[in-house]
Amino acid sequence: MSGLFGTLHIGTNGMAAAQTALQTTSHNIANANTEGYSRQRINFTASNPYTLPGVGQIGTGVKMQSVVRVVDDYLTEQTQTEAATLEMYSQKADALGQLESIFNEPSETGLSNSISKFYSAWAHLSANPELTAAKTTVSQEAETLTDTVNQMASQMQGLQEATTQDISKQVLDFNAKVKQLDTLNQQIFSVAVKGQTPNDLLDKRDELVGELTKITSVKVETDAFQRAFISIGGTEILGENTMRTLSVVTGTDEDGHALISTDGSKANTRPAGAVFEVGQLVLGTETDGATAFQAIESTSGHVRGSQEALTEINTKIKEMDKLTTTMAKAVNTVHSGNGEGIAFFDLGSGANAALNIKVNKEITTDPRNINAGKSLTAAAAGDGTRAGAIASLQTQILDYATDENSFDYDETTMALATQSGGRTTADAYNDIVTRMGSTKQQADHRVESQGQVVSFLEERRASISGVSVNEEVVDIMKYQSAFQANAKVLAVVSEMLDTLINRTGV
Repeated sequence: MSGLFGTLHIGTNGMAAAQTALQTTSHNIANANTEGYSRQRINFTASNPYTLPGVGQIGTGVKMQSVVRVVDDYLTEQTQTEAATLEMYSQKADALGQLESIFNEPSETGLSNSISKFYSAWAHLSANPELTAAKTTVSQEAETLTDTVNQMASQMQGLQEATTQDISKQVLDFNAKVKQLDTLNQQIFSVAVKGQTPNDLLDKRDELVGELTKITSVKVETDAFQRAFISIGGTEILGENTMRTLSVVTGTDEDGHALISTDGSKANTRPAGAVFEVGQLVLGTETDGATAFQAIESTSGHVRGSQEALTEINTKIKEMDKLTTTMAKAVNTVHSGNGEGIAFFDLGSGANAALNIKVNKEITTDPRNINAGKSLTAAAAGDGTRAGAIASLQTQILDYATDENSFDYDETTMALATQSGGRTTADAYNDIVTRMGSTKQQADHRVESQGQVVSFLEERRASISGVSVNEEVVDIMKYQSAFQANAKVLAVVSEMLDTLINRTGV
């Protein structure tokens, strides 16, 4: 279009372009503090010119080409991946911190101190075998020791259950977010199929994908319509026509079969023959009315951190059971004369020795039943040799790596044979505490270093996609000037048209 009306059209388009750009700038400022928002900008292009014979091509103004997000997709993906790794380390460090507080070493109320006092009471009894008070002290220190072990075992079991339940809740949250992503994909498709770009929806998509990666490791693929589809370990979870539900093993039944939760409850499925570790992610597939489960491996995220912490907790529970069993059996062997008299400790009938260990009820009821002398039936006056033999167990080298321990017992000396590759009770316990502390320290260092990586990536992302209010204010002034200039063009053209129409001619 040429002439004054063409110029009028150019000015009108210029005002519309400046107005739309100003609206986009206003949208950026309004969302400057919105989590996950990426700033937007309008791409302008020159409208198609027309050809004026003898002159050449004449411009026809501006055209709004698109409104786009200012993002670096590779940087966004990298940030999500590293944030998932940080979440894994943080969750593991948090759980190990709770485990470390259970051991509470070194302290006056820790197990190490209780073990020392227990053997010291036996040494005192060996020097004063006829004092009932000395036997009472042994009984009381033994009860303090068993109470400490019981409490630690109970707390570790509680932490074990809490960590498993945490994984279950994370899986429930994951499934809910997958449903949200599926709904979001449908909304994105309905906009993208029209040839438009759903910028705000894509921001929500990236934010939701980031939340999913923080729960567990997911691989994300996008199609031509910018819909996000996810898979874990090569297994599709959300596709164009697929949406599957993750489950988690929350326990085992009396036969060792997995108890699988699909809705956040403790357990609601007992598939026959399914044997998985507690805390394992699984995916069910319906076949001929039966559900078959396959293991899904998580390599990062909150779930992976909880799984690694759960492994450490389980290890410490087993190590405490072995320590308790070996120590109790050693004391029982000497105190009972290798089974001829009464046992000092009662380990119960269950497998959890640390949780079940008690002092023999016959002893707590009447401490005089403690065998201090060599004879189990009629101890000689002043004979505290058996009590001394038990006191010497404090420095005895025994194998604490197994809970099925048996000892070579010398009836004459009432001593146990040294076991190769073994250690003392204190050394065995200190080794457990030291390795746990080392693991916790390592986890803390990883959290710190990984946190720096994530902070760096987030700063880079903010520098690209974040909203700078100062820059947006400059754009406001720029678009305001453009609007006013185009308005001035319209005013001038209006005056020219008035002159042409109303002030020329007859």
